[in-house]
Amino acid sequence: MASKNNPFNIKTGGGILKKLIITAVVIALVVMVIKAPGESAGIATDALDGGGDVIDSLITFFRSIRNG
Repeated sequence: MASKNNPFNIKTGGGILKKLIITAVVIALVVMVIKAPGESAGIATDALDGGGDVIDSLITFFRSIRNG
């Protein structure tokens, strides 16, 4: 009956290695925030600003395609 819950046969479970990597990344982020909260906030702000720039660039690209 698993096919009714997952009609595309996509593997939904994660292996132990994937879980270990995710746990290590989360622990590293927590340690980084605890040791250097100001720098961590700066990195997060830069990442969000970069993401906004990517979105702006994509919007400009698609508008220029539409306008010819």
